[in-house]
Amino acid sequence: MREASDTETLLRRIEWVSGALLFLATLGAAILFSLLMAAGVLLGGAIAITSFQLLKWQLRRAFRPGRLPGKAGLFASYYARFLAIFFIVFVVLYYGWAEPISFLVGLSVMVLSIVLVGGFELISMAVKKGES
Repeated sequence: MREASDTETLLRRIEWVSGALLFLATLGAAILFSLLMAAGVLLGGAIAITSFQLLKWQLRRAFRPGRLPGKAGLFASYYARFLAIFFIVFVVLYYGWAEPISFLVGLSVMVLSIVLVGGFELISMAVKKGES
């Protein structure tokens, strides 16, 4: 049971860090560059965070306690989500609704938040190990 609560805590931390990074990156782009660049960062980050939330929902639904997940359904829903995100990214770039570089920065928000939270966890584990 402890492992599940640790996982939930870690997921919540990743979600909070990604939200904070998206806010800071959008604000930084608006101040340093332009509102169009800020809109690209915001749009890319919103797509990445939404994709992460959908993946979390899909995996929770597939791996309910006491129930084996169906491989075909799991893979079909995973790839349907992937193709939907790919299509949305294509449409945004094709119609020029966002600058490509700022949009890429926004899409990278989830990756950066996972790396930051993972690095923090690694450092905290090293400190705990050094204390014992």
